[in-house]
Formats: sequence, structure tokens, C-alpha cells
Amino acid sequence: MRDPIQLFYFSPMGVIRRQSLKHVFVSLVGMVIGAFSTFLIYPHVREGYGLVQIMIQIGLLGLPLMSLGANTVAIRFFPKFQDKSLGHNGFLPVLLSLCILGFSLTGILAYVFWEPYMEQVAARAPLIREYLWMAFPMAFFYVVSTILFAYAANFKRIVVPSILLDFSQKLVLPILMVALWQGWIPLKLALWGMVIHSCCVTIGMILYLRWLGEWHWKPNFKFLTPALQKEMAAYIGFWTLGGFALLLATKSDIFMVGSMSATKAAGTFAIVATLAALIELPIKSLYSASVSSVARHLADHNYAELGKLYKSVSINLLVAGLLLFCGLWINIESLFHFFPASEVTEMSAAVWVFFFIGLAKLAEMSTGLNNYMIYYSPHYLYSLISLVLSAALTIVLNITLIPIYGITGAAISILCSVCFYNSFGVWFVWYKFGLFPFSKNTILAIGMAVLSFALARLIPFCNFDLLDILIRGGAFALLFAFLVIYFNVSPDLTELWLLVRQKLKRR
Repeated sequence: MRDPIQLFYFSPMGVIRRQSLKHVFVSLVGMVIGAFSTFLIYPHVREGYGLVQIMIQIGLLGLPLMSLGANTVAIRFFPKFQDKSLGHNGFLPVLLSLCILGFSLTGILAYVFWEPYMEQVAARAPLIREYLWMAFPMAFFYVVSTILFAYAANFKRIVVPSILLDFSQKLVLPILMVALWQGWIPLKLALWGMVIHSCCVTIGMILYLRWLGEWHWKPNFKFLTPALQKEMAAYIGFWTLGGFALLLATKSDIFMVGSMSATKAAGTFAIVATLAALIELPIKSLYSASVSSVARHLADHNYAELGKLYKSVSINLLVAGLLLFCGLWINIESLFHFFPASEVTEMSAAVWVFFFIGLAKLAEMSTGLNNYMIYYSPHYLYSLISLVLSAALTIVLNITLIPIYGITGAAISILCSVCFYNSFGVWFVWYKFGLFPFSKNTILAIGMAVLSFALARLIPFCNFDLLDILIRGGAFALLFAFLVIYFNVSPDLTELWLLVRQKLKRR
């Protein structure tokens, strides 16, 4: 048998594993900070927190148009431009030029539709009318940073960019919300703090790329042949429309809740959604480290390796998602008791928001890289229909369900849209490439999670919430982890366990 350390580090998944593990460590620290903030800070400033989240959502929803798809172009076309001796043939200037053009177009559209939108939301959410303009400079800097993040991922560098883009926000936002809660600063100054943070993130990204030696600013117009320009234009057109539809289908929840109800309701939804987002903690790690490999395997027509990567990422994410979802759901009552006493009753009414969003996260994680495989393949246009239908489904369900079920209706809308979209992705990848993410281990993992959950749930409750969480959550995690490793449900996780065990033996 090979040395587990060699197997872990030097197998085809080795680079992805190393970057993923480092990213997971950073994400875990961010998760602790996020959990602390979610339970002890944000409930006290739900209106202010809701407004900040609405502004961040605008940046997310506008990303495809503001960037003209540059964040995906950065991955899809990098193999064609790649040549460090030639500064990657001016690829970075192309990406940032797309961003400047896209943001200019967004500004024109915002100017045209500003007043009609404000007339719709002014009565229900007056804070949006007063402060929404600040979302645009914030969105610009975050969009540029997102493009630079994607560009850095081509060099298998995701940890430092993640610290700059994601982790730093988890530090800055609660600090600003505490200051707002205590009355040290007004709401407007807190929002300006987020704008300044977004600018600093962009500066940090630029400095990091310069440190890597990958900040190549010299354009190469000769490399942009008519054929390449045509191919890129078609892809950009798709991603601008399709990417907007995708984000509308999956990320418009807080924005629509805030627009259709109140800013405070958006804050409540955002807090519970933040708790549910813990389930997808491993997603960014594996996706960010894997997408460049997906693009390369597709470019090389190496479907054998692509299939291995597809199944590996799918089962790894499913196991991680089941561990986190069931671990949180089994303790959901105790977790909600950590909210401030004055907010427990109102926040506890949102428990089903967590459940439905959590199921949506699991559905997305279990299907692995299917949608990235479509985006970065010559067949990317075929997903446009699915994206548009998913977006339409989201809008219709939100308009229908939010007035009836409130924020729970928005969560149901997310689940339906995510399931529809990812079901199409799984079918399309199987139809075009003959690749499927699921295996018998998929069924085993789900069965083991259900069994572990049922057994851990039999443990009686006590009157101390923290002890409840530790005992019940710990029992579930240990039993589930034991079953997964014993039956080798995920070979990668088994290898990781062998590595840890061997290192412990050497001490």
C-alpha cells in the first residue's frame, strides 16, 4: 500500500486537496466569527443588517452585467491565453476592460429605472430609497475583486484571495454592526465603512497578484484574432444573460423580501440564511480549486479525468453537506435559544427558512461540478434555457409565496428553483459527456446520515442548550464519520483520515 501522505499530496487531486484544506481552515475561522455575529450581534440591528445585505445582494445580482461575465471568462478562456513569458497575452487587461464597460452599462440602466423602482419600495422600505445609491460604488469594488479572485484561481491560489474577499468581510461587518448597535456611529457611516472595505479588498487583490508576479497589464491586441473575439463575444453574451438569470434564481431572496415586505424582514431572513450558509462551507474551497481543472480537462477532451473529478467532488461535498445540515438541524431548537431573549420568539418563527434553504444547499452540493462543466464547455449555450426558466420560476414563486408565507415562502422558492436547475445540469452532463455524479456511495452516504440522525435524536434533551448541542451534535458527527470512513464512502476522506492517523502515530 502506498504511503498515505504521498497518496494524499501527489495524487491527481493533491493540489486541489491542499488548497481546499487551507481554504477550509480559513472558512472555519470565518464560520466561528460568523456564528458569533449571527447569534449575538445581528439580531440587535436587523434593520441595518438587512439593508447592508440588500446592498451586497445588488452587487451579486448585478455581477454578470457589471462584469460582462469577466469572472467566468477568467476561467473559461485562460487556457487559450496562458503564457507567462508573454504576460498571458494581455488577458488581465481584457478582463478589467470588460468590467469597466459592463459597469458603465449598468449605470445607464440604473439611471433609467431608478425612479420607477423607488416608487414601488418607498412606502415599505424607506431606508432603501435613502441609501441604495451607496450600493453602486460598493458593488464596483466587490465585482473587480471577484474577477481578480477568479483570475488568481487559475494559478491554484485561492486562500489569500479568499481571506481578502470573504474572511475580511466577516470581520468588518460585525464590527460596524456593533458600533451601530451601541450608537457609536450612525447607519450612514456604517454603510460608508462597507464601501471603504470593498475598496481596500480590491487594492489588496492587486498587491497580491503583483506579489505573485501575475499582474500583467500590457495588452496584446494581436492575440485577439477575429475568431477568438467572436468566440468570446458569444460566451460573454451568454453569461451576461445566463449569469443574471442564475443569480436571480438563487440569490435574489433577500432583495425580494426587502422589496416586498420590510427591511427588518430582510434582516431576519439574512440572519437565518447565514446560519444555513454554514452547510455550504466546503463548496467554495472545492469549487475554487477545481474549476481551472474542469476547464483544462474540457479543453484537452480528457473526459476520463473529468469524470473522476466530477464524482470525487460530488461525494465529498455531499458527505460534508450531510454532516453540517444534520448536525445543525438536530440542534436547531437549542441553537435558536442563543439569540437575544427579546428576539427568540420572532427568530424561532423562521426555523423552516433554515430547513428549506438547507435542503437547497444539499441539492446543489450533491450534484458537484455539473454546471461548471456546462459553462466551460462548447455547450454552454444549452444551459441558457434552464437558467431563464429557473429565474422565472423564482420570481413567480416569490411573488406568490412571500405574501402568503412571508420569508418561509422565499425559502421554499429557493429550494424549488435550485432543484430544477441542478436536475437539468445533471441530465445535460450525462447526455453530452456520459458522466454522472452519483454512485452507490451516494445512497450509502444519505442512508448513513439518516441512521445517525435518528439514533442521535433519541438522546433526551436536558435544560442546558450548549450541553445539548455538544452531546447530540457530537454523537451524530462521530457516528456518521465512523460509518463514512469504515465503509470507504469517500476515498478522499478515507485517505485524509489515514494521513492524520499516521501523523499522530509518528509523534
